Amino acid sequence: MDRDYVFCIDSDGCAMDTMTYKHQLFFGPLAAEIFDISDKADFLTEWNRVNLYSKTRGINRFVGLLTGLKYAGVTGIDRLEAWVTTTPSLSNDSLKEALESSPSEDLQKALDWSLQVNQSIKDYKGEVRAFEGVREALAFLATKGKIFVVSSANKEAVLEEWQTQGLLEFVDDLYCQDRGKKEDVLSSLVKSGYERSQMLMIGDSPGDLKAAEQNGLSFYPILVGKEAASWQNLLQIYSRDWLSKEWTKALEAELIDQFWKNLK
Repeated sequence: MDRDYVFCIDSDGCAMDTMTYKHQLFFGPLAAEIFDISDKADFLTEWNRVNLYSKTRGINRFVGLLTGLKYAGVTGIDRLEAWVTTTPSLSNDSLKEALESSPSEDLQKALDWSLQVNQSIKDYKGEVRAFEGVREALAFLATKGKIFVVSSANKEAVLEEWQTQGLLEFVDDLYCQDRGKKEDVLSSLVKSGYERSQMLMIGDSPGDLKAAEQNGLSFYPILVGKEAASWQNLLQIYSRDWLSKEWTKALEAELIDQFWKNLK
């Protein structure tokens, strides 16, 4: 069995139907509460637009937080903005280090928010499922190459979700928030010896596309609201095109055009 191929797959909103409820129940409402947003309804509407339905879908949680706070006119977030725009790792650990070296109220609130989000997701009792068609696609792709989960989400949450859905049997490794930005993860995989021409990034957000483009990798989009059809098409049509070297730049450009048109 030839397993020289590498399939890098995002988790939230791509393989797992988790992104919408996490933002609507936890990310947005907790940000509004911790940062004492006055017009919560307007803030949450904008939060969902930015993080779920626009061309910024899937941005890192701290970038999304800063974007939302600036939209709401929250003041006193200079340290948070400086950290978000300069840190090499948008993670809880990096934020803790920044706080230890130079404490500030806005950084502390951001950390409190992030930790509360993680705990709320962990305590969530609602059903968490993979999108229809994911298991079948992964089972096929695993016979052709290695499968790496490449996600900006919290590793513990990703691990539990994939384990609960019985999908870890197809996964070779998890590259989550603790291992850096997606573009850096893909770069490290290329540097470790994997051939760009043998690597496919599968994702649902512009950040996934950007990470693939920055590293010269092919990209297959999972369309928001059309996830089941996207996975079915990947299994039945596009993965075979890619594996048989019939995947062309024109075909990928057409898929990416559909991806952009599907976002508001």
